Amino acid sequence: MANQTQVIAPTLADAAPRRMAWLLPLANRNFRLLWMGENISLLGDQFYFIALPWLVFQMTDSALAFGAILMVAGIPRAVLMLVGGVMTDRISPRSVMIVSNLFRLIMTLLLTLIVAAQAAELWMLYVTAFCFGSVDAFFHPAYRSIIPFIVDEDNLQASNSLMQAAAQLVQIVGPGVAGIVVRSVGAALSFAFDTLTFLFTSILLWMMRLAAIPRSPTKPTASKQAGILAEISEMLIYIRHDKLLTTLILVVAAVNLFFVGPLIVGSAALSQIRFVQGAVAYGAMLSAFAIGALAGTLTAGAVHLKEAGVVSLLLVAAEGVLMIGIGYTFSLAFTCGLWLLTGFGAGFGSLNLITMTQKRVAKPMMGRFMSLLALTEVGLTPISNALAGLLADWNVTALFVLAGACLTITGLLAAMNGNIRSSATQSPQPKS
Repeated sequence: MANQTQVIAPTLADAAPRRMAWLLPLANRNFRLLWMGENISLLGDQFYFIALPWLVFQMTDSALAFGAILMVAGIPRAVLMLVGGVMTDRISPRSVMIVSNLFRLIMTLLLTLIVAAQAAELWMLYVTAFCFGSVDAFFHPAYRSIIPFIVDEDNLQASNSLMQAAAQLVQIVGPGVAGIVVRSVGAALSFAFDTLTFLFTSILLWMMRLAAIPRSPTKPTASKQAGILAEISEMLIYIRHDKLLTTLILVVAAVNLFFVGPLIVGSAALSQIRFVQGAVAYGAMLSAFAIGALAGTLTAGAVHLKEAGVVSLLLVAAEGVLMIGIGYTFSLAFTCGLWLLTGFGAGFGSLNLITMTQKRVAKPMMGRFMSLLALTEVGLTPISNALAGLLADWNVTALFVLAGACLTITGLLAAMNGNIRSSATQSPQPKS
């Protein structure tokens, strides 16, 4: 009887941690501070994103003006993104995030005071947008890089799941709450709330205590500009020598090119052409995708697969097949169901792939690699939207069939790649 107790007790003790594995990262003080701070900050961002167009339309009643402001923010974000990755590797993700948040705090505070004093002019909004885009180029690589430095590999998947799931919840609920608040109290107080969230997250980041970060052995250069270009080149060479990372970059590029446009632009076209519900149908499709993505993200955080990379790429291929089906369906309920399944595959697959890359990339190269991923999204998303608009005007079914077929082919070819099947979890060292 005593021997049976000794066997059963460890089994039960091991089972409980496995059930709680999804929540284990919250026991990590550094991760908990990051998780709380960034989600509060993201909630504040929703107020900014709702209040800004509200303010622009009050001032100009022009959609073109708002589009131009977004373009002014997007250009420096894309141009400086790789530089942001270099600075993240040179300093540290935490330090770059703190400085970025403090800059954004100052900008939103100035914007709050200007709007409250009713002294806002359109050129001021252009300047603010340019500054925000520039700072974003440094913040995003740092934000995408920090988790591998504060959690161990065993908790990396669950940590990414918690971060992404919370962010998706904020992005689902936040805009509606922000819209009500902006309409009720005005843009100035909404910008003020965003300002406070930058202060809050900066304090929490400052409270984190991180171990020293390994540095990449770069050669001395004649100037800072040459040094930045050399470090970007070092990262590109590093990726070129790692076939797995090269494959993953190409998959991410294909997803951004073939998937985003049909989701955003294609769904809007379907709502106008096929469904009498119009804008309600568009909202229902985007909501169905968001709910599916949230479910996929949470599932990926709780389920650990031996061949996670292959499964994720097969899900990319399946998403393409589902998109082809969306192109032919005339039932809103069925379309929403297909988008729900597509969202699940996207959430599950993207979480596994990002975790795979974080485990694979050497830490001294993490910021630069993540900046390249971010640049791929920033650069290809507008192109995807534009191409989707052109194809949807010609034939919306053709848009979904062509994009879905390209996505399926990409996913299948990548899944058959031997580098994915035999991928090692240890990070290769950067080449000097």
